[in-house]
Amino acid sequence: MYKLLLVPLVVFLFSCSGNSDKERSEKGRLLTQIKESEKVMYTDSLSDVDVSVANNAIMLYSRFANTFPDDTSSAEYLFRAGELCKALNKGKLALNYYEKVENEYPSFAKMPLVIFMQGFVNENLLADYDKAKYHYQRFIDKYPKSPLCNDLKTMIKNLGKPDEELIKEFKSKENQKTS
Repeated sequence: MYKLLLVPLVVFLFSCSGNSDKERSEKGRLLTQIKESEKVMYTDSLSDVDVSVANNAIMLYSRFANTFPDDTSSAEYLFRAGELCKALNKGKLALNYYEKVENEYPSFAKMPLVIFMQGFVNENLLADYDKAKYHYQRFIDKYPKSPLCNDLKTMIKNLGKPDEELIKEFKSKENQKTS
């Protein structure tokens, strides 16, 4: 009877260790690919981003986070994917990554930046000023002591205004100060 119970236990233990070895191997492979992709992307900071390399990095970051959601690097990789999407002018995709970070990793150290970037992308890439205002206001409400709050309040006031109008207002204020 004892031997009958021992056999399934041994089989179970070996199957569990096989999965963790497979996971470690997959994680190591993905991390190596990510490092190689980043190395290519960041070797020459003066040149334009190679779109295919950036897209590959985005895919690797996403795959890592989806495969290993509990890994401490997953939030950072999703954030980096959002940053690359922003740089490639893929606003909606960038927002998807920032929202995933906010929803799945609420204690992420860069959360203030995640919320700010949602406003920034809505304003500058998607020209959705209502959503930009919403995210900027969320930032102000959540981080009222941040030095960025005063700038965000000004940004909210100026959302959607053409550059010419902003320049005119700035000159008008300067003239009032000198008078």
